[in-house]
Amino acid sequence: MYEIMTRVGLDAVGPDGRMQYDAMLREMVNCASFQTQDNVYDINEMAKKHRGWFVVSWQVRIFRTPQFCERLRICTYPYGFIGFIGKRHFEIFSETGEKLVIANSLWTWMDLLSSKPRRIPDEFTERFGQDDPPKEEWPGRKISIPETLLDRYAFNVSPMFLDTNGHMNNSYYVMAAARCIPEGCSVGAFFVEYRKQAMPDARVLVRSAEEPDGLICTLNDEDGEIFSVVRFEL
Repeated sequence: MYEIMTRVGLDAVGPDGRMQYDAMLREMVNCASFQTQDNVYDINEMAKKHRGWFVVSWQVRIFRTPQFCERLRICTYPYGFIGFIGKRHFEIFSETGEKLVIANSLWTWMDLLSSKPRRIPDEFTERFGQDDPPKEEWPGRKISIPETLLDRYAFNVSPMFLDTNGHMNNSYYVMAAARCIPEGCSVGAFFVEYRKQAMPDARVLVRSAEEPDGLICTLNDEDGEIFSVVRFEL
């Protein structure tokens, strides 16, 4: 188990002072990145070799949303490496030890030049180590899409949205989808499936459909291909 301490800043909260869902993802990715940098390999050096992790999916359950100024302990550990796939678990605790958020995630080790997956080097898996799989039960990572969705809005992928891999940061897909949540609704969990990279200047069309217990959003390109699917449990 690897952990970091952090605090919820103004840039992580909305008008209500509660931590936004995309900010939760960024904090968890930071924790995983720090573990990699501290224990496994130099991320900057690996970027020069055109290798890096792409997140494939998130499954996030929220017991209580962190608040502005709250001190947090973020924990993570990998629990499975198979070929080019890595599985990683996260937990976010309050300063007093209250469990606020848990998350399950799936990652792919990628060749950044060819955009193709590559087998994870054995030396990396040895340095990461592996804990026991989490006890929480999660649904399948594939999100079913309704036949009918409403067009909500569109935007272009700005350079400010890009991460170190040159495509739109995984948290921004959730930020874009969260704009579709009806006002006053509380989110108990959200699930993200990434299907295609949104590259610089890409036009992203956001669509949504309400369900009895939630909201499903798709982020599409202009030809209808899906970048990402996000489901919120309301």
